[in-house]
Amino acid sequence: MSNLAKYWVGLGISAVLLALFFLTVDAKGMLDAMRGADYAFVVPAIAMYQGALLFRSLRWRMLLAHMKSVPTVRLYPVVVVGYMANNLLPLRMGELVRAHLVGEREGVSKAASLMTIFVERVLDALTLLLFISATVLFVPLGGLANSLEERYSLPWPLLAAVMAAPFIGAFGALIFIAHRPDRSRSVSASAIRLLPQRLEARLLGLVDMLLRGLVPLQRPGVIVLLLALSVPIWLFEVGLFYLIGQSLRMQDLYEGPVEMAAAMVLVMAIANIWGSVPATPGGVGIFELAARETMVLLPLGAVDRTLAGGFAALTHAALILPMIVQGQALLWWHHLSLGALARAGGERLEEGAQGGRDRPEGGL
Repeated sequence: MSNLAKYWVGLGISAVLLALFFLTVDAKGMLDAMRGADYAFVVPAIAMYQGALLFRSLRWRMLLAHMKSVPTVRLYPVVVVGYMANNLLPLRMGELVRAHLVGEREGVSKAASLMTIFVERVLDALTLLLFISATVLFVPLGGLANSLEERYSLPWPLLAAVMAAPFIGAFGALIFIAHRPDRSRSVSASAIRLLPQRLEARLLGLVDMLLRGLVPLQRPGVIVLLLALSVPIWLFEVGLFYLIGQSLRMQDLYEGPVEMAAAMVLVMAIANIWGSVPATPGGVGIFELAARETMVLLPLGAVDRTLAGGFAALTHAALILPMIVQGQALLWWHHLSLGALARAGGERLEEGAQGGRDRPEGGL
């Protein structure tokens, strides 16, 4: 499927989900709630997300350190452009854009860089699951659990296990592969031999670069530090959710700031897990639905669907719109095109497998 076709498919899915979002809420009341928000809270909320991006850049620096020591200040704009691309392109193609950019700018393997980004996604999912687990220890969630059981006809522990298993399994598999690179390469080589011979050397080179991206996971101390750096990333995003809630005066609906903070942790974690589904650009549609329904079902506060819908829409706008503006400004400054970067990200990944370094053509 061409990039253009993927783009239109992603837009179509987002359109369907957004239609479902608006058809299941009082749209006029939701927009009225958003118009009545105190937007003085939105500016610091957006600033919170910049803190999250800074810690993402620090974490990525650690994941790339075995290939090249790249200053955080050089990684930060690459992270911004990558997240901007994820907000505009389907199938999380911003990850390819980010791997391509760091390869062109720093001369590291694009394939290995892409693997480090995949490790980031797994670390993020595990951290979000940790946030949910920690909150559940202190917050009664019987109403939410019963609602989930009724909706999906599954016991809630089984549903939770189904949601968590892929991420825990993926992390375990990555650590196993990182500690047995020779065995992993041997298994991959056996599978590759079933393909046409002209592809064998190229695919083996790609496997080598992907394995190189997993080197940081060979050291337990590094894994602990990577997980530790993942916590402030999501705490900053919780801060964004909390401030958006204050802008809509939602603190009056909770017994106190602790209950409101717990609600924001759960809404943030669940909305981001569902919003990470790669089909739609920026998770548009699925994020709004997940955030709204989680907030309505939580027993921590009496939030109606109309206000929860306004909160979900305003929060997602604060997450993605400034990022699009910031990323596009960086591209214009450096005379780069998002479309060209997206095409190059896919085309040059295979080339990077042949030598691990590509001749830089420019970048941020």
